[in-house]
Amino acid sequence: MAKRLGAGSVKYVKYSYTPATDTYHVKIYLVKPIEWRALAELVKELERSFSVKIYAPHARALRLDLKRK
Repeated sequence: MAKRLGAGSVKYVKYSYTPATDTYHVKIYLVKPIEWRALAELVKELERSFSVKIYAPHARALRLDLKRK
């Protein structure tokens, strides 16, 4: 879904799951900056099932921490 919404901006997406905290970590690596509209649409879709926290560790990456509601 992230690759589809950020077409042209997203290089690749990785994810992992941490059972201790019941949290999914989605890392989105960017080729160029992603539009806020696309990011907002992605977060809106994810917020149906998850609580979402967004981190930007550096200019070419975003990390979404997803925890089930």
